[in-house]
Amino acid sequence: MVFPVEFGWIQVLLGLLFAVALVLLVTALFKARRAGWRVLARRGSGALVLVLIAVLILWVTTLLQAYLGLTGEVKAAHVVAKTIANSPHTLDVEVTVYGDRDHADTHASYLVEGDMWALQADIVELEPWINALGFHSGYKLTRLFGERQDGVAVKQNQIFLGGSDRDFFADMQNHTWYTNPFVRSAYGNAVIATTGSYDVYISQDAIKTRPA
Repeated sequence: MVFPVEFGWIQVLLGLLFAVALVLLVTALFKARRAGWRVLARRGSGALVLVLIAVLILWVTTLLQAYLGLTGEVKAAHVVAKTIANSPHTLDVEVTVYGDRDHADTHASYLVEGDMWALQADIVELEPWINALGFHSGYKLTRLFGERQDGVAVKQNQIFLGGSDRDFFADMQNHTWYTNPFVRSAYGNAVIATTGSYDVYISQDAIKTRPA
C-alpha cells in the first residue's frame, strides 16, 4: 500500500511564523510584570496581529491545500493493450506500475482474455482534513482481468499484480480500517478500457485512466 505525501515549504514557513508569533506573545506577557502594561500593549498587540495574520494565511493555505488534495492525482501506471492477430477476444497487455521511494517500478506483459482490460486497485480513502495536510489516499494496484464487449463471461482467472489482496478485503469486512480516525473508507475500485495506450491515475477516491 502506497501513501503519497506532499508537504511543501509553505507549511514549514507558516509553522515558523506561527511559532514566532507565540514567542512574541509569551515574551510580552512575562515582560509586562516588570515594565507594566504599556510594554504588553506595544509588544503584545504586535504579537496578536502576527498570530492573526499567521492563522489567516494558514486558513487560506489549508483551503487551497484541501482543494489540491481532494482534486490531486497520482500517476500510478502505464498500460498498453493490443489485439492479437488470429486470436479473437484476446489482448496483449503491457503494464508498467510506478513505484516510490520504497517500491521499484515494475514492468510485465500479460495475455488477457477479452476485448477490454480492467485494472483494479485497493484504495484507503483518508479524511479530507488529512488530505489538507498533504497526505494522499493510499492505494495498491492489485488485479488485471479482461471483459468481452458482447457480455459473455471470460474463462480466464484474474491476474494478481504483486500478490493477493485477500488480507485487504478481510480487514475491510472486519472494519479494521474504520478503527483508524484518519480513514474515511476502504474499498476496491477498477477502471475498464479498450485497446490503446493509457496512463492510469489514482485520485483520492478512485482509479481512472486517460489516453497517453
